[in-house]
Amino acid sequence: MSIKVLYCGDTQVNMTTHAKGIDTWTFTYYSDSAKFLRDTLDEAEDIEYTHIPNEKVIAECPSTLEEFQKYDVVILSDCGYNNIVMQPGNIQPFRIPMGPNRPKALYEYVQQGGGLIMVGGWLSYSGMQGKGMYSGTLIEELLPVKCMPRGADDRMEVTEGYMFKIEDPEHPIVKDIDWSKKYTLLGYNKTVLREDAHLIASYDGDPQIAVRQVGKGRSLSYLTDITPHWAGDFQKHPDYKKLLCNLIRWTAGKM
Repeated sequence: MSIKVLYCGDTQVNMTTHAKGIDTWTFTYYSDSAKFLRDTLDEAEDIEYTHIPNEKVIAECPSTLEEFQKYDVVILSDCGYNNIVMQPGNIQPFRIPMGPNRPKALYEYVQQGGGLIMVGGWLSYSGMQGKGMYSGTLIEELLPVKCMPRGADDRMEVTEGYMFKIEDPEHPIVKDIDWSKKYTLLGYNKTVLREDAHLIASYDGDPQIAVRQVGKGRSLSYLTDITPHWAGDFQKHPDYKKLLCNLIRWTAGKM
């Protein structure tokens, strides 16, 4: 039976204004960084997925426990907390509720046996200028790590590049990866490992891959990104796609 994955995030609309003296013009274009993980999962015979781009998460992400339970794993990647907590709502009189409590539904989903992965990025964890906003939320309570306080910018830009320090080479997520091959990562979200979490990989004393049993479910933090720029040239590693699939398989309880 296939592992069913809900993948939220990793897209953005870019707007840039160019000025040449008195003349200006604006470009607007769409960035689909999610394509790499989608292509990876397309090749995995044991995984099927639904992808919701960032601009549709508020409207289309599940909002109830029953809706989340259609999936084995939920991935949040570069998808800020506002996109999860907010509902489409309406512009009618203010006393009309916007919709269900989505973070609570996701919390109950993991507690009852679901899997949650949060991938690093400028709008993950605390995020750029604190705009990821997961600190102090029910979703943070599920993670193997604690976020930096609200308002803190947790991005660690490592311009000289780095590689993981594998803390548990026997863990099934990393055991079958050829770590002798060189690669370069360029950044991550700074967090603090929880006491009941298990650290798989680190850099400079900070968590990079960490896992945790949460009630009947599992959670996983991957603190760097799965796409550039933080992913550097790791995408070219011969076992990179295997690693990404292993993250999902473990979180689904399949390894």
